[in-house]
Amino acid sequence: MILRNKLLLLIIFKVFLIYISYIYLEKVKIEKIVFQDTYYLLKKNTNQEKILKQLKLKKINIEYFKWRIISLIREDHFVPKAGEYLIKKNSTIQDIQDIFQNEKTIVRNFKLVEGTTSDDLKKSLLENPYLSGKIKSLKEGIYKPDTYYFKYGYSRNKLLERMKLAQDKILDNIWKNKPKNFILKNKEEFLILASIIQSETGNLNDSKLVASVFINRLKKNMKLQSDVTLAYGLNINGQKITKNMLKSDNPFNTYFHKGLPPTPISYPGENALNSLKFVKKTDFFYFVSNGRGGHRFSKTYSLHKKNIKLWKNSISKD
Repeated sequence: MILRNKLLLLIIFKVFLIYISYIYLEKVKIEKIVFQDTYYLLKKNTNQEKILKQLKLKKINIEYFKWRIISLIREDHFVPKAGEYLIKKNSTIQDIQDIFQNEKTIVRNFKLVEGTTSDDLKKSLLENPYLSGKIKSLKEGIYKPDTYYFKYGYSRNKLLERMKLAQDKILDNIWKNKPKNFILKNKEEFLILASIIQSETGNLNDSKLVASVFINRLKKNMKLQSDVTLAYGLNINGQKITKNMLKSDNPFNTYFHKGLPPTPISYPGENALNSLKFVKKTDFFYFVSNGRGGHRFSKTYSLHKKNIKLWKNSISKD
């Protein structure tokens, strides 16, 4: 009888332990331990104890015992994968383990804006905290303005290689289909002129007319007389150009030198590049802003002076 009672008590005790363990486990499984959305970079070969230490620094406190319990009762074997993750607010331990094992890592993006210069690009690349590696001086024009996607720690130089390949691809395609008897001798000259057009206007229809003006001037051996090239050469805002500056022998001063400047002055987008592929045939040799984001075009200098007066009037009204 005594033995029987002992066995009964043992069974009751075991059942009680199982019940308490079940209650504890269920509590651990549903316990919300993340109080705000948190980004976390999980590096390769980081052991689980170090993961918990790093999470603690981000105010996500997890007891190692609880972490191990959840990892042991998982249906699949828990193997955390390296990458950058977003741990969402109100996540549980199981949620975090699911993220580290099953979710895709965060994809970042970098945007090169049309008309950006190499100085601007270099600064943006170096200030991006999700990219890695050093970069040397950058060439103008050779990178394609676009949005590029990458994961944490991606090499800046690899990103630049992708940007160059993208620009080469579109440049090669357009150059193959260039107009017959094209005044530009090679892809480098093509890129230089496209960069000037890009800096003058971002509108495709307007850029075709701007392109026609520059092409017509090159054919007539006229100076391009572009403010944007001089502004680039002097590293100033185009509105601050003075009459004395127009007389300088700066290599980018197209009021002083005939032909194209020595290098591109920005990274031209597809509109600027295509403006030379689909360049309109016109008799225009001059253009000036119309004060509304576009330009007025003219065949003669006398009409051009009238258009300049209209532009100045629109500025004074504003």
